[in-house]
Amino acid sequence: MADFRPVPVVVGTAGHIDHGKSALIEALCGDHPDRWREEKERGITIDLGYAELAWPDGFEVGFVDVPGHERLVRKMVAGATGMGAAMLVVACDDGVMPQTREHFEVLQLLGLRHGLVVLTKLDLADEETLELVRADVDELLAGTSWEGAGMHAVSAHEGAGIDDLRVAVRDLAERARREERSDPAAFRLPVQRSFALHGAGTVATGVCASGALTEGEAVEVQPGGGRSRVRRVHVHGRPAAQAAPGLRTAVNLPDLDPEAVSRGVVLAAPGSLLAGKLLRATFMSLPGLRMPKHGAPVLVLAGTAAVGAKVWLPPEGQASGLEVLVDLELEEEMALVPGQRLLFRRPSPASNLGAGRFLAFGVRRLRKKDAEEREALQGFAEALDDTTNLVASLLDRPGSGEMSLGQIAAALGWRRDAATKILQVAAEAGVVREMSPSRFLGMGRAGELAREIQGVLGHWRGKHAHRLRIPIARLRERLGIERFASLQRLSNDELEVLGLDRRPGLYWGIHGVEVDLEYLADADQWHVRLCRESLTPSSWEEISSEGVWSLERVEALAELLEDQGRAIRVGGTMIFARETVEALRDMVVNQLQGEGMDIPAIRDRFSTSRKFLMPLLEYMDDRGVTVRRGGNRILRDAKATLV
Repeated sequence: MADFRPVPVVVGTAGHIDHGKSALIEALCGDHPDRWREEKERGITIDLGYAELAWPDGFEVGFVDVPGHERLVRKMVAGATGMGAAMLVVACDDGVMPQTREHFEVLQLLGLRHGLVVLTKLDLADEETLELVRADVDELLAGTSWEGAGMHAVSAHEGAGIDDLRVAVRDLAERARREERSDPAAFRLPVQRSFALHGAGTVATGVCASGALTEGEAVEVQPGGGRSRVRRVHVHGRPAAQAAPGLRTAVNLPDLDPEAVSRGVVLAAPGSLLAGKLLRATFMSLPGLRMPKHGAPVLVLAGTAAVGAKVWLPPEGQASGLEVLVDLELEEEMALVPGQRLLFRRPSPASNLGAGRFLAFGVRRLRKKDAEEREALQGFAEALDDTTNLVASLLDRPGSGEMSLGQIAAALGWRRDAATKILQVAAEAGVVREMSPSRFLGMGRAGELAREIQGVLGHWRGKHAHRLRIPIARLRERLGIERFASLQRLSNDELEVLGLDRRPGLYWGIHGVEVDLEYLADADQWHVRLCRESLTPSSWEEISSEGVWSLERVEALAELLEDQGRAIRVGGTMIFARETVEALRDMVVNQLQGEGMDIPAIRDRFSTSRKFLMPLLEYMDDRGVTVRRGGNRILRDAKATLV
């Protein structure tokens, strides 16, 4: 035989108890899939079984054999995780039975479209019975994606039809693998079982759902967060260089106990997978079934996990057959990626309710008032199969703000390199914006940020109609730390579009402000007075007492003169004409570049006193023109701006 070539398609069995699924696998592969003595003694599969079928050219397909008993549907779903195709097994002497229907229903709910039907125990049925069973199966498949699937009658005991079935299985695997596509998902392996191996430590097995894993790499357990390096990787029971999607895989995890990687957890690339207890998901009930009641208990099955939950319905759209957004409060955490299929079952009496897809984890249940978030989640659900729109929808969700590359990759379960490429495409398409290296904002969020800024500016201007600037502290206070950080990362041209002018200091300018002409005339009048008074300006109270302007008017005019850049305020209510302060600065610089500061000469030059001069010298220290060294001042930056 040529070298083995395992193909990334695991074929599963489905069907009623005692319809010969395990015997069929043994006839095809030569190995019986049942692992436990009790299974072999009782002739039924209690847990998942595994086997491989190889052809002379090395082509190899893995099988997973699932239990058929009604009480073991959870294990059946766990086995269905990772299946690329399935064989629906129906015994010729029994026909379609309750678990046949239930298993087939599960395959449909999980979206498994590739399959064939195997009619077993051919040696126990005559031709008439066989035709009745065929008709029964045709009726079951009618109107589904399996309608017209190949149907093969075999006898595992006598070998009749087995060779033809092997050919059909290979054809099925080829068809399933042709649909492989480039997947941005990081490594993820839902654990089907784990055990301790003497001399090696813990071994966890399952079907690799996405990504790749190589010996020596680290993996993380979710939920839980435990980590281990991978000592060895096996595929189809043999040492392999790498685990890949669709292959039955075993990994040796020497740093973990078997209890830490029990069935239901997921092995993933570190930091690539999130877990939580409150799920946002879509939910569609099976045709003819009513939606469960608000707050009703359900069983949520995803991957190899099965967790009890309460389902909380939206205020509308609760009719049967409609896909609705629901919240699910789990009894324990689940690890999921957006778009992952969920199966919903009624706990008692046990039966299938419907299916859905995971969207996101939440902090609190959605209420009627959360219409905006519901609308965003609906858009997210519609974008699940389009990576560019999906990442844009993620970034546009209410409250998302800027997200780092790592946060985006973890939220979507993507590899960082794949996320980088998708974000580049999204940025080129204009649906996301890179705010800084590896930090992104959805353009819908950018529009929302713009609306918020306009609201802040409108509120500020409503109370300060004379102002040409806004304090940076006010923007930070109103927008919040995250939004303000996003604002700071915008370019000057983008800020200008928003009506802002980035400036050094404590204020940013506001574009397009029209100040009342009377204010402008009063500001001109006071500016002339400030120039005349030089470094001995009148106090605000003195000006107000003259009866021309009120104290409030004086304060507003001082703010306008500052915003215009024609005045400099020092020490609260001490204000000077900018030209005069610049003349003082020039004199101080010249002195310090020469023989040193001469305070008396400055006082004489500007006819001022220490009352005004010392606050001005301290102001120049603050602006970086000078710096104190003990009792002296030295020149720091002769060209430092004063405003």
